[in-house]
Amino acid sequence: MSDFTLPTNIKQIGSIGDGLRIYVEDYVCTFLHQFAEAGGYGERLAFLIGRHLIIDGQPILFISGAIHGKHTEEYDGFLRFSEKSREYAETMLEEHFPMMEIVGWMQSQPSYGTYLNQHYATYHLRQFRKAYQVMFVLDPIERLNAFYTQDPDAMTPSERMSEVSGYFIYYEKNVNMHEYMLANKVVEYTPKKPTMIEKPLMTYSEDDQVASEHHEDGEDAYQGYGSRQMEPEEIIRRHQAEKARRKAPVAEQKRALNMVASLCAVLFVVSFILGVGFIRSQDRIDTLEEEIRLLNVGLRNVLAQSMPNEDNPLATVFAEQDTLPQLESPPITDTALPTIEPTPPPDTASTQEPIDDSNGIETGEIYETQPEDDTADVFIQIPETYTIQYGDSLISISMRFFETAEMVEAIMALNGIEDADHIVAGRTIALPTR
Repeated sequence: MSDFTLPTNIKQIGSIGDGLRIYVEDYVCTFLHQFAEAGGYGERLAFLIGRHLIIDGQPILFISGAIHGKHTEEYDGFLRFSEKSREYAETMLEEHFPMMEIVGWMQSQPSYGTYLNQHYATYHLRQFRKAYQVMFVLDPIERLNAFYTQDPDAMTPSERMSEVSGYFIYYEKNVNMHEYMLANKVVEYTPKKPTMIEKPLMTYSEDDQVASEHHEDGEDAYQGYGSRQMEPEEIIRRHQAEKARRKAPVAEQKRALNMVASLCAVLFVVSFILGVGFIRSQDRIDTLEEEIRLLNVGLRNVLAQSMPNEDNPLATVFAEQDTLPQLESPPITDTALPTIEPTPPPDTASTQEPIDDSNGIETGEIYETQPEDDTADVFIQIPETYTIQYGDSLISISMRFFETAEMVEAIMALNGIEDADHIVAGRTIALPTR
């Protein structure tokens, strides 16, 4: 085939990918569409005639003829070629298409688009075994078509047929196809009224119900209410309306499901946000309760430093309500705490009466009373360590041992405490020395 050249007047349909490249002659496309339209809503089959070549390593399929499927038979609701169909195709092949072969077949399915029926896919794999033989699916109502080829890399039988993404239409003087059409008169160039095979009845209004009546000329005429003859365009329009009516409930269900799914998603997000907010609010409430408890304990410890008396009405109230906690007594040591008695103001200008003391001082001697020094050696022993009890705070500990709250910072620095409000009961801390 070194002298073979590709046609120059071509038109690309779709996108051309790798693998088998398909070239269909324009006259063949016209014949296949008219042959399918002449069948109305009935399916039709035809053989594809052409040649398979390999040019520069690229497999190419030329479809330059078609033979209508004569003597086809129906089996389990599907059409198929009979033995007579193949014999007729072989005869037409030798008579009108010499040097060519059967390279595939055409299956028309009105109003079903280019959907590949699995029954026909299995039929193709069984009857057309060569890798370059193709299946041409055509919808004359929707004006759609697609080529399918065998896919050797498919994992499952249902995926053995794959759709070809694109093909070429080329234009040349096709004498062989023209002679075949003149000799057989399969179709006329003016489309006929479509015929309808027996199908489930469609639901229309009473004034619009369609009934079919078979005439003597062999054609199916469609008559409605009042013997009104329906045109093919009206039949197609009603068929499309019926398809849309059947799809309407499915679309409505999809919209309802989408709405429910969206509502569930919104409820989930709202519930999540409310849950996070509740957890954070609960943490804040717990923190606030803990701070209030610590303030209450500190107030009790401060009021506990003095006994209830008339000058301290708050302490008296707490004492009456018996709400003051039992404080631990300071540790007992060997050093006795002296009792400090109030000293009368000194009066150096007056004299005292003679006092008979226990030391044997003579009666009648007059002594001058010396004032007591405020810096008397009075010491309170402070322990080196202290174990924190439940209810303690650094303020209460400082008040207990140092009688002032100014030692809180020293206690924190000595024990490495960063927060005065967070101390642990049972921990032993060191106490600073003044």
